[in-house]
Amino acid sequence: MDKIEFKERLKYVLKKSKISQNELSRLTQINKGSLSSYISGKYLPKQDKIYIIAKALNINPLWLMCESDNIDIDKNNIHPNEENSSLYSFFDIGISAGIPDIIEGQQDNNKIELSDLLLGKYSGHKDIILMRVNGDSMNKVIPHNSFIAVSTNVSINSISNEEIVVFSDEYNYSVKRFINDKKNRRYIFRPDSYDTCFEDIIYYYDNCQNLSLIGKVIMYSVSL
Repeated sequence: MDKIEFKERLKYVLKKSKISQNELSRLTQINKGSLSSYISGKYLPKQDKIYIIAKALNINPLWLMCESDNIDIDKNNIHPNEENSSLYSFFDIGISAGIPDIIEGQQDNNKIELSDLLLGKYSGHKDIILMRVNGDSMNKVIPHNSFIAVSTNVSINSISNEEIVVFSDEYNYSVKRFINDKKNRRYIFRPDSYDTCFEDIIYYYDNCQNLSLIGKVIMYSVSL
């Protein structure tokens, strides 16, 4: 989601609805400072906050997420008193050993129901798994103890630079930004943290036999 495009869409709908920042803060219970950062384009809100803002403005959250050209809510796909939702397998990323076997063989265990609006175009996909992030190596974007949705139907060659991925090296799991440094023939997994103690994790093309890409992070939320 592009910061500039999101900013312009939010400013547009506020002007169209004649709703001030103060009024939006009251409707969403999001503090004025955070809203100001979203509107100025300094920060992108978390996806759960986007859903709250879209609900307050009575617009399609996928439009606000820049994943749809339709600003209006499709009332044909929303029940009067509930949203469409899907079940997804949940795994705690803090559990290091055995996750590959669990993902391969026990898809029916530990299911969590999640609103389709939160996952947008990925809603209902069978390859989506949910995890909880432990640690602060990505706390500029994903706070400690957040939930993430991970699309596992990806290959390392399909990931774009700067996308956030979950990967493992002999069951040591981590969430980082991905960079394919083709010039130096290496993969870089980069932290995005306020804490400067975290460093890049680097694998060279000819020495990454133990590297396993679990998937690409498509959504995160501080609560489900």
